[in-house]
Amino acid sequence: MEPDDSTNYQDDYYGDEYYDDMFESTLHYCILPVIAQVTSVFLKLFGLAAIVSILNQLKWKKLTLSLDTTLGILCAFLFYQSSTLFIVILVVLSYAVLVLFSSSGKCGPAMILVNLAFVFICELLVVSPELWHQIRGTIILLLMKTTSVGFDIDAGVLVPPDILLFSGYSLSPVSLVFGPFVTLPDYRRSKDSKFDKKTLISICSSLCLAYLTVLISSCVLPSLIDTSSYTLVQAYVTAMSFRTSHYFVSYTSQVSALIGGFQHSEKFYVVQPSKVEIPKSMASVAVAWNLPMHYWLKTYVYKKTRSYGVFVAAFMTYAASSVLHGLNFQLPAVLISIFISSYVEAVFREELSVLISSCVGVERCVKCNHTNKVFRTPVRAAFVVINILQLAYLGVMFDSDPSQTEGYSWMNTLSKWNNLYWYGHLLCGLGFFSSQLLRLVNRKEEHKKQR
Repeated sequence: MEPDDSTNYQDDYYGDEYYDDMFESTLHYCILPVIAQVTSVFLKLFGLAAIVSILNQLKWKKLTLSLDTTLGILCAFLFYQSSTLFIVILVVLSYAVLVLFSSSGKCGPAMILVNLAFVFICELLVVSPELWHQIRGTIILLLMKTTSVGFDIDAGVLVPPDILLFSGYSLSPVSLVFGPFVTLPDYRRSKDSKFDKKTLISICSSLCLAYLTVLISSCVLPSLIDTSSYTLVQAYVTAMSFRTSHYFVSYTSQVSALIGGFQHSEKFYVVQPSKVEIPKSMASVAVAWNLPMHYWLKTYVYKKTRSYGVFVAAFMTYAASSVLHGLNFQLPAVLISIFISSYVEAVFREELSVLISSCVGVERCVKCNHTNKVFRTPVRAAFVVINILQLAYLGVMFDSDPSQTEGYSWMNTLSKWNNLYWYGHLLCGLGFFSSQLLRLVNRKEEHKKQR
């Protein structure tokens, strides 16, 4: 076949009709069904949140708390059916722990131990992996809510709530299924809130972003993924598909919270996609990924363990996040890898900033005494590229494989990184040894100056 013939053949094959058919097929078999399915979910979730908001205006405290509990159980049944029983048992168990330990000063630790024991028994012995995967998000939210109450009681921030307040807070349909995590004081304040223009605008914008991100995740990006290939581009597309599905969940929870009475404010932003997609550092990704969870981890884990040192506190924070997400190997492996990558990056950039006297650390200088301004922008840009590569590497295992519904085995998880030649962990190793080398060079320079 002559070159011209080949070109004509490709033009004919990928002509306007081909793209028209592809768009029509995507529209009818993906976009419209996804919109219909998501809308049915929204009607249930936001409908219950709207009922809660209307009831809040009645100012009948005990009635609204009782109805929050009732509507929360109804919400759980609509989404989880028979698995609702495990959610109710966890709330009852948590309140029993609160009653027994609220005056001991050990309510927070007791809440963690008892609730985790219940969760592990259910995950390992009672509930099937498929069902547990469905309710895991709600279980995580309940663990966060109940332990926050326990630690706040220990700190004297809260007085022990009665059963109506505790169950209403724990089971409120506003944050039961998709989140976000809110504290008990935030929940109380939501009962006295009123809608304003900013809240309405935020609801509309978040709702549009929820639809947009679910369509990108479900219809646009999957068409670009070649499951038989493990190229870097395919890894990035797979990881981005997972990230956009997370944005959908985050925006959905944001809309639910706003409708349910949590007023528009930066405190109730759930995710910051721009800081994830353009990652200035891996630590900033961990924060921007889920702002309410970051607040919980920082308040109830990091600050509680900070006296043991920054490294220990940071490790315990990521370890706690891993435990919250369950016993499957996949999520803890990713979370611990993020911790290692964040720590190595922070140390390397700190040593590099000293060596070249430039503000290239993870955190920008408050009072910058660095003299070299030339390397600042190129170095920071280089780390953005490196972190994009890391996100592609870490996110490659969150694909649409059927076994995803019950969590990957350790063999499956490691095989996906093996297909990418372990480049993410190799980058961490290279960064660690380079940071140690830079540290030696910097120490020698310090000794020379002292002489």
